[in-house]
Amino acid sequence: MQIFGITSLLLCVLTMFLIYIENRLVAAWVFGVALLLLITSLAFLIWEIQISAKALKHHLSDIEDDLKNR
Repeated sequence: MQIFGITSLLLCVLTMFLIYIENRLVAAWVFGVALLLLITSLAFLIWEIQISAKALKHHLSDIEDDLKNR
């Protein structure tokens, strides 16, 4: 997730440079790739949040079971 997000940010900076040197066609394509990478990064973020929430539920369930067995 983080690699996709960082790469997206780097490509956005590259896009700004390409606009600065007036290479707008390449800048548009690079920015499009950056957007796709950002979408991928956000999708992985949602997936990782779901995994973390399930792990937390499992951990809390174990704690509840331990408290009930005391």
